[in-house]
Amino acid sequence: MPLALVVMAIGAGAMTVSHVNDSYFWVVKEFSGMHIKDAYKAQTMATLLQGIVSICVAMLLWLLLV
Repeated sequence: MPLALVVMAIGAGAMTVSHVNDSYFWVVKEFSGMHIKDAYKAQTMATLLQGIVSICVAMLLWLLLV
């Protein structure tokens, strides 16, 4: 179980802040039809929130299960 939580923590750190040099950023920008400035703001904040929530869940699970 602790190994799975370590993997979750690594994944949370890896997906935190998708930037312009990330191919995922360009996929989201092109399919949503946003301008680059709007996509930059939205994508950066969304992935930041996603990473913070993910690491908090991993830490909470660590406290409850280990």
